[in-house]
Amino acid sequence: MTEIKLAILVLGSVGFIFAILLSFLSKKLKVKEDPRVEKVLELLPGLNCGACGFSGCRQFAEAVVKECKIFKGCLPGGPEVNNKIIQALGITGCISTEKQIAICRCGAEGEQKKASSQYYGLQTCKAAHLTSGVVDCAYGCLALGDCIQTCPNGAIKLINKKIHVDFEKCTGCGQCAKACPRNLFEIVPFKKESPLYYVGCNNTEKALNVKKVCDKGCIACGMCTRVEDSPYHLDNNLSFIDYQKAINEKPLEEGRSKCPTKCIYKSDV
Repeated sequence: MTEIKLAILVLGSVGFIFAILLSFLSKKLKVKEDPRVEKVLELLPGLNCGACGFSGCRQFAEAVVKECKIFKGCLPGGPEVNNKIIQALGITGCISTEKQIAICRCGAEGEQKKASSQYYGLQTCKAAHLTSGVVDCAYGCLALGDCIQTCPNGAIKLINKKIHVDFEKCTGCGQCAKACPRNLFEIVPFKKESPLYYVGCNNTEKALNVKKVCDKGCIACGMCTRVEDSPYHLDNNLSFIDYQKAINEKPLEEGRSKCPTKCIYKSDV
């Protein structure tokens, strides 16, 4: 019994000494964080959306302080927040003022999405995508809301099985693009004073196969590309808009009006 008590006493003493030693070393060897990091964090909205190119607000703040540059800046915070950071740190930087937003390349809604079977699995897009459930189109929106759950700004909603993005709330952070298993989201430039045009289809199949699964799919007819100064072009059986060329609304609207399946959409100003 005495030996057991002695062993417990020795082990307890050793543990106590190590605890004191670790406490001392943790304070002695602790890397002091630059106080300016906290200053930047106080200015940021704290969404951790990743639109700046970093995994979160703290990582962005640490990089800004370390490199003494603003990088892409904080998109949700906008010019006001970014200018405050620049002034607070006394750094110089060029911040892009061009707003970017996400669009969903699936414009079909309700019964326009053909479904030959019923899906009873886990109600997430990722799960349904693995079984090709919900809709017959292997490229179309599954409308189970993974993108809605991941959007840090509440900019995405589902109406009649179609994704709608609130361009005022959207910051173009790209979280929806990461969450969508069918790669339906595209980040595009947006000007508040003019309507945004986008193609709402992601199906790369031939026209006959597209028509079998959806009434609103792009059939790669090329009609939108045949207008003067057209910013539309075909790639892998799909129409795309070159936003660098989409300067004037006239060819955008002409291309949209010529589309036989009406899969080119125009936002309200």
